[in-house]
Amino acid sequence: MSVFERVSLGASDIWERVKVDAAAWFGANDPSSRNEELIQSSLVNVLRWQKPSASFVKCNIGTSWIDDRQNRGAAWILRDQSGQVLCHSRRSYSSVSNKMEAELWSFLWAVESISSLRYERVVFESSSYLAGEAILRPSLFPQFNDMLQDIRDKLSFFRLWTVAFAHIEGNRCAEAIATSVTRDHKYSSYIAHAGPFWLASELQEEALGGRSMIQDALHTVTASCRLVRILHVTGFSLRF
Repeated sequence: MSVFERVSLGASDIWERVKVDAAAWFGANDPSSRNEELIQSSLVNVLRWQKPSASFVKCNIGTSWIDDRQNRGAAWILRDQSGQVLCHSRRSYSSVSNKMEAELWSFLWAVESISSLRYERVVFESSSYLAGEAILRPSLFPQFNDMLQDIRDKLSFFRLWTVAFAHIEGNRCAEAIATSVTRDHKYSSYIAHAGPFWLASELQEEALGGRSMIQDALHTVTASCRLVRILHVTGFSLRF
């Protein structure tokens, strides 16, 4: 089951989303244009971690990939509506051919883990817009069909779920744990209670400063199921 987002957008917000969706479409259909920096450039306002809504937990997902000859890192951090870290995880994979595949492996690991921990209402948040779009629109990414089907099958076990995008600054702790695999060669995989001690100050800072997702709903780019909407772009006018 999925979460529906009802968001009232101004013209500038609509235009930003149009640019993001267009960039994602070209990234999916034109391999030469798969540049996530272009996608992120239109979302510069999402600069810090945001608390999930009441009754939800948020799972931030991080990935570190260098090339197909080196191990890549996957990580996730699970936090409640107050910003308290419930648990976190790190894992390494070998022989991953590209960054997009690495991002999807990270999603799969996070979804499998959180499902096994019996959480029912979860926000999965990543700094990879294309990975989120692939999960929500698998028909645009046929080369990852088997993995995407596996992810979606496991998502179906949750009572409510959503997939969201965050600028790298809003996902820094999960990214830092994933980077410890490729930078520090920490290849051991684990799931642990609370957060890593070496990120304690950063996690506390985010817990104190993170606004709720309701307050920042305009910054959520993807969701597990979107309201049906028709967007007309005529010259300089935008209307629903």
